[in-house]
Amino acid sequence: MARTVFAVCLFALWTATPSAAQEYSDIVNAITALDTKVTTLLKSINKTVSTCCQASGSCGDQEWKLAFRGTAGVRQSVLTAYKDSTFGSKPVESGCKQVGQNLPCASHYRNNDILDNWSGVSEVAFVIYKNNVKVKQVIFDGSGTNYLNWFDKARVKDSSWIDMKTSSANYFSIDGHQDPVLRRTFFMSQAYGTCPNDVGWFVAVDSNGGCPWEQNSGIPMLKYSTSDSKMNWNAATIGQADYFAVLVRRFNVPS
Repeated sequence: MARTVFAVCLFALWTATPSAAQEYSDIVNAITALDTKVTTLLKSINKTVSTCCQASGSCGDQEWKLAFRGTAGVRQSVLTAYKDSTFGSKPVESGCKQVGQNLPCASHYRNNDILDNWSGVSEVAFVIYKNNVKVKQVIFDGSGTNYLNWFDKARVKDSSWIDMKTSSANYFSIDGHQDPVLRRTFFMSQAYGTCPNDVGWFVAVDSNGGCPWEQNSGIPMLKYSTSDSKMNWNAATIGQADYFAVLVRRFNVPS
């Protein structure tokens, strides 16, 4: 409304005096120059605030957003779906874009908007679900990360497994252990023991591997420790998750 009134006043000024056209042009140029300076200043302020937020760990946006959902038994590679932007362009059921809801889902879900534009992330939640109920989670420090390297044991802030932060690990990454035989993705492995004594916290098995514990018709398998610490993958009580979710929370900096 204020801009409309201002424009009317300028038009009246322009029609009222011979030199009004030049005055009008000067005013418009001045306003344009001022707008440019204000925009530049705001960008500079936002950049400084973002840097301070990431350094201090404050300014967190409380809203968690779903970046990826990996679903068991859908005959699709978890690793490929997570890394490949073309996968995120494919239509999926609405149930795949949600967690904690009893809705049909026969695919993984990749949120390209988040994974392909990974910036300003403050925290990442890795959450495991069974019967649409959260059973385990790990919270990672996301500051200064990209969409792959946030999944790092050194970045664990909190975990359902009480020994995770203090235990050693032979594999702890999204790529996990990949070779011609093994496809162990989002792998949280504490140690190998020639199959019978392999122990860890979570693994997405993308194809049947060399050990008995990673062979199943329902690929991918999402195996997790049901205790409050690492478990032997061969244990009778090892968990089989229905899906897992990667959720992000960004630093709350105005754009």
